[in-house]
Amino acid sequence: MAKVTVELEVNRIIEGYGFKGVEKVTIKGEERKIYYTCWTNDTVREGELVSVQGLLGVKLEEFTGRDGKPKQIAAIHINNAKVQKADAPF
Repeated sequence: MAKVTVELEVNRIIEGYGFKGVEKVTIKGEERKIYYTCWTNDTVREGELVSVQGLLGVKLEEFTGRDGKPKQIAAIHINNAKVQKADAPF
């Protein structure tokens, strides 16, 4: 597994396990959001900007979309995540 470091905004807390975070990137002039699931015991709050370092993992996940059809996504996970508050952009 590869070690990664990313700056995320905490999107949703997964009680007792970690949180989901979002990274905003610009690709070909268009802003996109990349979602990560971070597995950690560190405490964070929704809306908080954090720097996360850990082991990268990607797996296929299936779910039923709003249209009732099965969908498949590549879910990005960061295992053994170490979390620090991100530096303020000053």
